[in-house]
Amino acid sequence: MRYNRVIVASGTLRTSAFGMRHAVVTAVVLVALIWAGIAFAQEAYIGHKLSQQVTDLRNQNVVLAAQNQGYKKDVQAITSGTADEEEARLNGYAKPQERLYLVTAAPSPSPKPPPLASPSASPHTH
Repeated sequence: MRYNRVIVASGTLRTSAFGMRHAVVTAVVLVALIWAGIAFAQEAYIGHKLSQQVTDLRNQNVVLAAQNQGYKKDVQAITSGTADEEEARLNGYAKPQERLYLVTAAPSPSPKPPPLASPSASPHTH
């Protein structure tokens, strides 16, 4: 049989160390969970921002690729001489024995002046 020894004097409240340890462990676990949640939220936010930047950069790459294609066509035209011919044609030059037709927009009709009323046709009010 075990004998219990009285650790504290009678009439005083006995507080257990287990309750204090439990509170400290709970606080540490709670702080760790909050820290992990914040870290996860930051990672998710950074991942979202990075994927948005990747999408923006891909769109810019598509635009730049289209511009590069246009520049390549311009460079080919300049190196082959067709750009000079095109510029000459825009300035009114043509090759010998070549018919040149000038295509312009239809002229806009000019406004007609209102018809003048004759004095005999105007009604008199007296």
